[in-house]
Amino acid sequence: MNKEIISHLNNRSIVLVGMMGSGKTTIGKLLAEELQLPFYDSDNEIEKNLGKKINDIFKEHGEPFFRGEELNFFEKKINQKQVIISSGGGSFINKEIQKKIKKDCISIWLKASKETLINRLKNKKNRPLLNVENFEDTLSLLLNKRNAIYEKADLTITIDKLDKVKILQAIIKSLESLK
Repeated sequence: MNKEIISHLNNRSIVLVGMMGSGKTTIGKLLAEELQLPFYDSDNEIEKNLGKKINDIFKEHGEPFFRGEELNFFEKKINQKQVIISSGGGSFINKEIQKKIKKDCISIWLKASKETLINRLKNKKNRPLLNVENFEDTLSLLLNKRNAIYEKADLTITIDKLDKVKILQAIIKSLESLK
């Protein structure tokens, strides 16, 4: 089955897109294991390259600098070899990154409701865009702005009320349908 799915991909990598807290890293690792492909988390790779946590990168250099680092990551990784990438929540918003992903990869939006994201993110302090007093309002604004862009992904998997096994199964089924 895995070889069949991989052949449908025509040597393209898979990039998981969606809001922070939608499970891109967890699902990306499982998908990479299932398809026997290397896995990269763009945020983790940027932290490794710079030797700093994302919160510190945002504080010290600002969001535009971080977005530039994301673009560098995608320019290096997308055409190297077939991989699975968990993108940062804002990656797909960047028109250059989105264009690269749409051209050379299969993008999968892990779509989560506001309620699901609130439950997953309410106690997290490592999300610089959500480290604000009005967390839920900020999350709503981000969702409203980003969902219209995430909709441009090749495939959409609604993750609400699904465990990681069911999400993985839904992705595999969607990939099989790309024949």
